Amino acid sequence: MVFLKKISKFILFFFLALVPASLLSDDDINISKLRVSSLQSGVRIIIDADKSPVYEVFSLQKPNRLVIDLAKVKFTEDFSFPSTSGLIQGVRFGSFNGDVSRIVFDLKSPVKKIKTKIRKPSSGSRRTLNIDIESHKKIKTLNKKNNKVEKQTIKKSKSFRKRSLTVVLDPGHGGKDPGTSYKKLISEKEIVLNFSRLLKKKLENNGYRVFLTRDNDNFVKLKDRVKFAKSKGADLFISIHVDASKYSSTRGFSVYSLSDRGLDREAEKVANLENSLSVFSKKGLEGINLRKGRNLEDHWYVNEAFRKARDSSFEFAEILVDKVSERSEKLKRPHRYAGFAVLKSPNYPSVLVELGFITNDNDRQNFNNRNWQSSVANKFVEAVNKNFK
Repeated sequence: MVFLKKISKFILFFFLALVPASLLSDDDINISKLRVSSLQSGVRIIIDADKSPVYEVFSLQKPNRLVIDLAKVKFTEDFSFPSTSGLIQGVRFGSFNGDVSRIVFDLKSPVKKIKTKIRKPSSGSRRTLNIDIESHKKIKTLNKKNNKVEKQTIKKSKSFRKRSLTVVLDPGHGGKDPGTSYKKLISEKEIVLNFSRLLKKKLENNGYRVFLTRDNDNFVKLKDRVKFAKSKGADLFISIHVDASKYSSTRGFSVYSLSDRGLDREAEKVANLENSLSVFSKKGLEGINLRKGRNLEDHWYVNEAFRKARDSSFEFAEILVDKVSERSEKLKRPHRYAGFAVLKSPNYPSVLVELGFITNDNDRQNFNNRNWQSSVANKFVEAVNKNFK
């Protein structure tokens, strides 16, 4: 899921002439070795594979990290992590999203520049992915004693997954945009911020890194909320809202995920309401670092990224509905689809939640009830835990 830090991020795809046709099949790419060597101004990471990998490399700060996402790969039985040295002080890995494996390098200083290149031998399909990292600071190579300590840390690296997973919570509206309100007594922007703060604490108590797109009554553009989530390396994005209806009897919890087509009329009305006070980019998904497609294969990968994010969003939405309905009324057809701007990112699964209806007496009382807030927030945590299981 606050700042807008500039991060270095890019994604590289390969020309059809350079990539074997087998890359488009369902076969996994075998990763056999990962090596690290020192450079004068940083380090080089070398990944050995049996064919060209599809990958994304980017850096994060506070703390300093380098992230490598690899699509449809599996690690061979003799695969092992290297000893850490120089700029690198730790290595961790996990499954990011279905077919994507993520390797995270903990760094001693921020990354200044990243260069990547696929190398191949004179014959055969084997490839090496070289990633050169240039640091702002010169780091001395670690001694053997320190390397032994790092090896012990690497052996335990599988336990990092839950601790390092990042959830971005997006309290809707704010500032000049109050959202919906009830007789000027209570507004959507207040309700969702209070709930988001409570949920943040509960998720942090469960080991997640959690960020709010706003932590006070300020206005944040929709495109900036998406940029913020991406800059934080979000593994999950939850936008939190409350609904309104001309019928006071309408009540209940609902979740929206993105659908490329077949938007139902009710969902589209809500999308128009939520998007009305922000600039929506006609270029599509602003902030996505995919270069313009130059052949059919590139377009396939772009579409695949969107499809996987949409499918993962659908799965989490289903889990969330099941969990929250144990503690709260749910709307008829609680899982719906709409073109909310904040849901349009291929970088992470995302959902938009409507906690209930401010125009309904029971729902409105719940919004001010600390026990209800806490019990529903607990169900959110259970849903997030199950999603990342």
